[in-house]
Amino acid sequence: MLRPYDARPVPFLPLAAGLLPVFAEPALLGPFLNPLLAEFFGSARNVVPLGWVGFAATALSALAMIAAGILSDRGARLRFCAGGAALAGAASLLTMLVPAGPSGYAAFFTLRALAGIGAGAFVPAAFSLAADTVEPGRRGTAFGLMSVAMLVGRLAGFGLAGALGSRWRTAYLLVGAAELAAAALLALFREPAHGGREEDLRGAILEGARYDFRISRADIAVLGRTRSNIWLVLNFIDVIPGSIVLFLIFKYMKEIHNLQAGSVNVMLLAVFAAGAAGALVFGRLGDWGFRRDKRAKALTALFCNAVPIVFMVLFLASRARAPEAGGWQAALASPGMLGLVLTVAAAMFINQGVNPNWYGTLADINLPEHRGTMVSLASVMDLAGNALGPLIASYAATLWDLRTAMGAVLVFWAVNIVFWIPVVGNVRGDIERSRAVLKERAAGMRKEPT
Repeated sequence: MLRPYDARPVPFLPLAAGLLPVFAEPALLGPFLNPLLAEFFGSARNVVPLGWVGFAATALSALAMIAAGILSDRGARLRFCAGGAALAGAASLLTMLVPAGPSGYAAFFTLRALAGIGAGAFVPAAFSLAADTVEPGRRGTAFGLMSVAMLVGRLAGFGLAGALGSRWRTAYLLVGAAELAAAALLALFREPAHGGREEDLRGAILEGARYDFRISRADIAVLGRTRSNIWLVLNFIDVIPGSIVLFLIFKYMKEIHNLQAGSVNVMLLAVFAAGAAGALVFGRLGDWGFRRDKRAKALTALFCNAVPIVFMVLFLASRARAPEAGGWQAALASPGMLGLVLTVAAAMFINQGVNPNWYGTLADINLPEHRGTMVSLASVMDLAGNALGPLIASYAATLWDLRTAMGAVLVFWAVNIVFWIPVVGNVRGDIERSRAVLKERAAGMRKEPT
């Protein structure tokens, strides 16, 4: 057993690592659609039953996020992380025992729902813990690493499914084992002190005082008075552009640019790598600016939302087409195709800088006992955005055409800028009010007997 938390950020790396299998598990469903349908129904023509699997897992994950966010702000967050990873891992391991036929579908449905609940319990508690393992001036970098972990987790799920072909039980076995390993690792650590990395509380905590404040019903008014909260949580629009692109990209690249699915996968790998690099670079830039101006993370996020519009316009304006024969090498060698891929990669590189600065801003403006709740509410809104994006894209493509549907990304990115302007205007005052409360509490904590 590791020794008690002593104001050092010991749990951060296990938390970030735990996100990998938790985000890999839901990514397995899409690549295995045909093998699963053949196993349960003998035909791959009707995809609707597995659509309901994805919907149920997402909906229950959203409900679990809200419950876990509030409860983790009242109790032990590491228990929610370890318990959520363990539940998701057990559900994935038990998938090995799922039989064929309709009864197998019912079992698979139930296990995916349980895995969704486990993931929902993990996420808000993990981000609340992460905020207590790094000081405010380094949170952008830390949340950048967590954003990369989520991205890599999704890619690992896709890659594992692709490598295993139709052996979906083996894929769930491997991911389940990784989730249980993450749960076991987290169980070795103790709960970090609430507010242990806040500059205004750290001195009192190091002297032996305890920060015992927990969220209550009365705090709802406090959350509402923190003006940036409203804009940060309601801004589910920021995930709609990415969800539209991912929903349409294979069809768009085939019909508009004659790029085959295999070549699109290679392109997406490069684009996701650019996105991971962007999360780290702009997370670090947000931290660097934050030491000079408390608005820096919000300003960085605003920049990362606005500039990709330029690259998206270039992408939509391209008329490049890949040759009929040859693989991805021949496609990239054709006129204009390399530039097309680079514009998408540049847009992703910049836009992924939003995530770490969004999480960092949310942590900076809220009191320690409110962060799990706010992350959970914001994550649920993001799930709503991810659900709306493909729906909007499908209607736009049906009513007009693919270019128009993809062009909707520009509209949502433009609207998203509007949501960040009031955050930039209010964030400095919100941080100052939060710090004033913490300073007052620190003085009271020092006076209390320990």
